[in-house]
Amino acid sequence: MEMDQLVTCKEAALRLGVTPPTLRKRVRRGELEVFRSPLDDRLRLIRVTDLEPLRHPRPARQELPAEISAA
Repeated sequence: MEMDQLVTCKEAALRLGVTPPTLRKRVRRGELEVFRSPLDDRLRLIRVTDLEPLRHPRPARQELPAEISAA
């Protein structure tokens, strides 16, 4: 079984270009899954593959369907 690459929360925040508190908010919202380090129970780790979808820009506003916006 191949093991996913894991990074610390601090490294994950750097890779996403956000602050550690912002990263913790995303964890609380369920956007990222966090694992405990087997060597240090205080250390939290995040899969690098879970970070990739969050690196892509998303629309600031959601466009409404034409039939709703015309009303």
